Amino acid sequence: MKKTALIFIACSILLAGCWDEQLYKELTIVPLVGFEGEPGEMKGYFTKLEVTDGTASYSTVEGSGVSPRETRLDANRKTNETLSVTQLQVILLSEDTVKSDVINTFDVYLRAPTNPLSSRFAVVEGEMASYMKKNEEVAVELPQYYIDLLESAISFSIIPDTDIQQTAELQNDDAIELSLPFLKISETTGTPEVMGVALFSDKVFTGHTLDKKASKIVQILKKKPGKFTLFTYMWEKEGKSYPLSVQLATYKRNWDIRDSKINATYKMKFGVEEFAYDHLDVDEIRKELEEFLSKELTKDFNEVIKKLQDAKSDAVGFGRTVRAFHPKLWNQGKWSDTFSGLDINVKVEAEITRTGILN
Repeated sequence: MKKTALIFIACSILLAGCWDEQLYKELTIVPLVGFEGEPGEMKGYFTKLEVTDGTASYSTVEGSGVSPRETRLDANRKTNETLSVTQLQVILLSEDTVKSDVINTFDVYLRAPTNPLSSRFAVVEGEMASYMKKNEEVAVELPQYYIDLLESAISFSIIPDTDIQQTAELQNDDAIELSLPFLKISETTGTPEVMGVALFSDKVFTGHTLDKKASKIVQILKKKPGKFTLFTYMWEKEGKSYPLSVQLATYKRNWDIRDSKINATYKMKFGVEEFAYDHLDVDEIRKELEEFLSKELTKDFNEVIKKLQDAKSDAVGFGRTVRAFHPKLWNQGKWSDTFSGLDINVKVEAEITRTGILN
C-alpha cells in the first residue's frame, strides 16, 4: 500500500505542469499598443516583435472592435501568431478614448493575471496612426523610444510616475484626480514629445492640459517630484537680463485648511545651476535673488491652482487631507465641485543653499 502511494505521488509530480504555461514560439510579444475611438467602436494598434534570421525588428498590426480585447482578437486574425501583452510597457490613448473611464474601458489589462501592472498610460493629441510609425529622427525602436521618453520626463518631474495599478487606485479614489502624460507630435522633428499632463475629473478627461512647467509644479504641490526639478527665470539687474536656473534640493509644505479656505506654504531650498551675473557670495545679491524666486514661484504656483480649479481636477490631492481631517468641508457635496470653489492661496519661500563651485 505504501509502495503504491509513493508511486502515485511520484507520478503526480512528474505529470504536473503550469496551468498558464505559454510557449514563446506560439506568441508574438507586444510591448506597445495604441487605442483610439470610444467603447463600442474602437481601433487598436499593436506593435509586435519579429525575429528573422536572428535579427529583431518591430511592425504594427491594426484591429477593430467594440472593446480593447476585441481589437486584439481582430488583429490576431491578421498574423500567424498570437499577440501577447504579457510584456506590455506603454499604452497610448487618444483624446476620444479617455472621454470614458480609463479603468472600466481597459479592465482587460487589470483582470488577466499574466498582464503586467507596471505598464504606463499616456494620452496623445491627434490621430493614433502617426504615433505608431517610426521616422528617421528616432534612433531606437519605437517601444524603447516611448519608454525612454516617459522615464526621462518622470526624472525631470514633468509627469507623474504612474503605472496601470496606480492609475486604477487614483480612479477609484474620490479625493484626488488622475493626471496622465500628454504627448504631441513635434512640428519641427515630427517625433512624439511630452508636452505635460492631461487632467481628469470624475474619471474622464476634462479636455484641459498643463504644459511642462505647470505639470512640474503639480508634482511639487503633491510632494512627488522626480529626481531633478529645475526652474529658469530671467532676472533683471542694471538694465540687463540674466538667465537664472535653479534646481530644487529639498522643501517642506504646510497646508492650513479652515472652512472653505486653504493656505499652502512651501519652503523650498535651491541650488543655483546657472547665473551669469555671479556675485552670489554677496549677501545682498543672494537675498535679492531669493525674493525674486519667491515672488515668481508664488505667482506660478497660484496660476496652476487656478487652472486645476477651472478643470475641476484636484490632481494635487487636497481632498485626501480634507476627507481625513475636515469632514464638514468634505461633506458639502461632490469633491470636484467643492474643490473648484475653494479659496486656495499658495505662498513659496525660496532659499538659495548652494551656489556652485564659483561664488
